[in-house]
Amino acid sequence: MVEIRDGERVTDEGGLAVTMLADLEAIGIADVRATPGGLAPPPHVHARHGEAVVLLEGELAFRLEDGKRRVEAESCVYVPPGVAHTFAASGDTPARFLDLHVPGAGFGAFVRKLHAARTEAELHAARAAFDQLPSASATRDPSLVVVRRTGGSEGEAIVDRPGRRATVLVEGDELTVSEFHYGGGERGAPLHVHREHADAFLVLEGAFAIGRRDGSWTAPAGTFVLIPPGVVHGFDNDGAEPARCLNLHLPSLGFADYLRGRNPAFDQHDPPPDGGLDPVAVVAVRLAPYEQAAS
Repeated sequence: MVEIRDGERVTDEGGLAVTMLADLEAIGIADVRATPGGLAPPPHVHARHGEAVVLLEGELAFRLEDGKRRVEAESCVYVPPGVAHTFAASGDTPARFLDLHVPGAGFGAFVRKLHAARTEAELHAARAAFDQLPSASATRDPSLVVVRRTGGSEGEAIVDRPGRRATVLVEGDELTVSEFHYGGGERGAPLHVHREHADAFLVLEGAFAIGRRDGSWTAPAGTFVLIPPGVVHGFDNDGAEPARCLNLHLPSLGFADYLRGRNPAFDQHDPPPDGGLDPVAVVAVRLAPYEQAAS
């Protein structure tokens, strides 16, 4: 059985609560609650990795070189490498979002140092050690930023049978984000393995049964799951109620085209004879309860 653990609370002061969910080579991800009117990072650029934001509640204002973009709850935003940006909570209520950096690029260490800093010199040192450059270093057009509503209202829907739908929300080199809607009892991918990339799930509604080489375990709503390369896995909706999740492939390796039936050489293979990497390598972490984050 995979243990679903709590994240690492980094800070909870000044209208900001930050909990690290994963700090890995493939991805760094933080669960954040921010009060409108709080501090925002200076406009910046990531040269070697992309940043994605999954907004669960509230509102965010993104500032890009071509102006501001208002992002509503239940949206996914992707900022590719080389695009100058910053963002902050806006509106009338706190914003709750997940901040993802792909690949991880030392994001966890950066967050810890940033919130432990007490002087301008320490802040500067934290930023200098991370892949975060001044906005003047921008090399790419802000029109490459992707903003999509979740819930099936936006993106490219791919329906392969009644009761099961995949919607491609983000398609970049660093990651693909798809939203899966599964009706009660719907089967998903059988046991398989990725050799060259990681597979991750953010369960939003219902629950998914995550298959492993020796059985399965249940990931309920509010669970983030990351499956490293080499770990045998599958997923189904074993329950009677619908289930919904965001699925991430890190890096993409053409997963969206695989869903479209155009990439038969995609990095998805039958389980190896030796059973693959030990499932203990799977990361499973629950989102911090909103009331806890608001304390």
